[in-house]
Amino acid sequence: MSAAAPVPTATVKLHRGLYAHDAITQAAATFADFASFAVRPDGDHYVVDIRDITRDVDGDVVAEFLNFALANSAIRRKRDDA
Repeated sequence: MSAAAPVPTATVKLHRGLYAHDAITQAAATFADFASFAVRPDGDHYVVDIRDITRDVDGDVVAEFLNFALANSAIRRKRDDA
């Protein structure tokens, strides 16, 4: 009998100077079909624990989540500065 493959997980730290909390939570909601996300503050960062990452998706779920969160953070900052 073979052992079950481990469930993919990741933890990332996102600097508050670059990432907006609401953009991170929006990205987590958008990618909820592909993983579970838990966001918590930690000093100058937000820590995101990513669990149960879908294996059968074409692409890197974590990288795409980070791109989405960063792009939405930039859009919010630009809008807020206008």
